[in-house]
Amino acid sequence: MITLKQSFIPFCLTLFASVARAQGIPDTEIFLVKLKAGKETFQAGTPTNITQRPGYDNQPSFTPDGKSILFTSQRDGQQTDIYQYTLAGKKTMQLTKTPEAEYSPLVTPDRKSFSVVRGKEQQLWRFPLSAGSSQPTLLLAMPQLIGYHVWYNQDSLFVAAFPDQPPMGMYLAVPGAKQTEKLEESIGRSLHKVPRKQAVSYLVPVSDSVAEIKQVQVKTGERESLIQALPGSQDYAWLPDGRLLMAQGAKVYVYRPGTNRRWKEVADFTKQGVKNITRLAVSPNGDYLSFVANP
Repeated sequence: MITLKQSFIPFCLTLFASVARAQGIPDTEIFLVKLKAGKETFQAGTPTNITQRPGYDNQPSFTPDGKSILFTSQRDGQQTDIYQYTLAGKKTMQLTKTPEAEYSPLVTPDRKSFSVVRGKEQQLWRFPLSAGSSQPTLLLAMPQLIGYHVWYNQDSLFVAAFPDQPPMGMYLAVPGAKQTEKLEESIGRSLHKVPRKQAVSYLVPVSDSVAEIKQVQVKTGERESLIQALPGSQDYAWLPDGRLLMAQGAKVYVYRPGTNRRWKEVADFTKQGVKNITRLAVSPNGDYLSFVANP
């Protein structure tokens, strides 16, 4: 069983930041695609650019009701803040406006707030899920710099963190506590809760050009390799039915763990001018896919 000590009370941001300072933050857009995924079929609609502006828009994540998307955006050459796009109204509003940079927004399990990696210290903070609400509160501070995170339940989360440079390790943590438990020495930036299972999945580099997607059972600590990642890709997402999505270039692929099949191409957005798809996110009902790509 994955537990913390008995005394415990119940590729990454620093690297990205250094590259951004040296080369300028990349120009990226967020797209939205309607999905129709049957048991053996998969249909994807035409991608819609929901940001459509010069600059950095990245790290989309759906709210639990599937009605909106939180994302990271840099505007007017300032630090990054968190924005919210509503699918029905097709409107965008700013949720944070602070001197510190915020990244990687995720709605917390109570659905009343969202967590972000924040500031030069790269700690985990909580913001109310409504613009102009009360001040943010600190959720988790570690000796390491937090790069990415995923909530397992309301009391625990998994984080990817590192002392001062890669590789990132994977840690089990509890908000507000002082100790964490290291579970993996080196992982990628994609951390996800596995649908229908008490497990969390993550990407593990095998070599400079090869990585694999693994999962860890939270109750037993058992690790399992699911499939080798597509070459050059480091982002994936889960469909609610337990299938994996991954992209390479302008193409999207699907795979069902536990089968002998490999990645199967299900969409090609080349004709729509989409390039270099990254940062995939699937809505809770599986009816929408959001991804980041170069304009």
